[in-house]
Amino acid sequence: MAIPSITRAAYNSLSRFSLLFRIGLAMPRILKNPFPSQLFENLSKQECQHALEVFHYAAQSETSDDVRDTLVRFQSLFPFDRLLGGLARLSPSGKFEGFTNVVNVSYPDEWLYLYWKNGYADIDPVFRAASQSPSTQVWKHTYLQATSKEELDFIETAKGFGLADGITTSSVDQTCGLATFCSFAGGKNIDAVRYAPLVEYLGRHLHLALMRTARKDAPATEKCVKELSPREVTILNWIKNGKTNWEVGQILGVTERTVRFHLASIFAKLDVTSRSQAVAAAMEHGLPTLHGLPSAI
Repeated sequence: MAIPSITRAAYNSLSRFSLLFRIGLAMPRILKNPFPSQLFENLSKQECQHALEVFHYAAQSETSDDVRDTLVRFQSLFPFDRLLGGLARLSPSGKFEGFTNVVNVSYPDEWLYLYWKNGYADIDPVFRAASQSPSTQVWKHTYLQATSKEELDFIETAKGFGLADGITTSSVDQTCGLATFCSFAGGKNIDAVRYAPLVEYLGRHLHLALMRTARKDAPATEKCVKELSPREVTILNWIKNGKTNWEVGQILGVTERTVRFHLASIFAKLDVTSRSQAVAAAMEHGLPTLHGLPSAI
């Protein structure tokens, strides 16, 4: 049966469309983030399986506890004994303004306190670079560029805490005024270069998880929090973990009156009026988790 000319034209157009459609199905789409097969090239079969396991849990992380559990899992599967992640607040110009959440797995508590108290975020060459632009750094490479006495002293102090080499991966979101960072560290014998691509890819998942946990109403108490004494930080940690004034006194070997005295000082420094407000304000700015206490986050 003859097909009228106008119908034949439509039929030909439809045939061409069908052909293009089939070709399109046969060709892989160009994705924004293609599968990073290269990061598995230098890993053993077991390491590949471990990596997929960590990625699985990182992608499902919704809370700070989830992020911490993912980092703990990574530590159990890969040769890093110091793990830390968190969020940093940035000014509109991109300047570091303080920590809003720190997920500590195994960094030394004393080191966290010194880092926080001494303002090492302004000296640490790795963290400075991490808070300025998205990057993945092998510490020993970044440290080679350090020249000032403050930087060199910082590096030597870090080595004294077992933080000789490692990897830090970061993402920066200027719109939200936040930077996320994850650090994986150890002694002198870790193969940081080999694991850097793996850490970088994991960091992308942890960035999204950390952004999901970020509060948008963090109070501006960073300077006041830094003024807390070691004893005040210890007391605040115990209060955070549900201890009463009397219980804190028993733990520390001081009177309840002494605990109340320290609390009054804490309230004045943080400009708050209750224990819960003090804990919330301090945790927003990376309250160090001290030795012998359950992790805060």
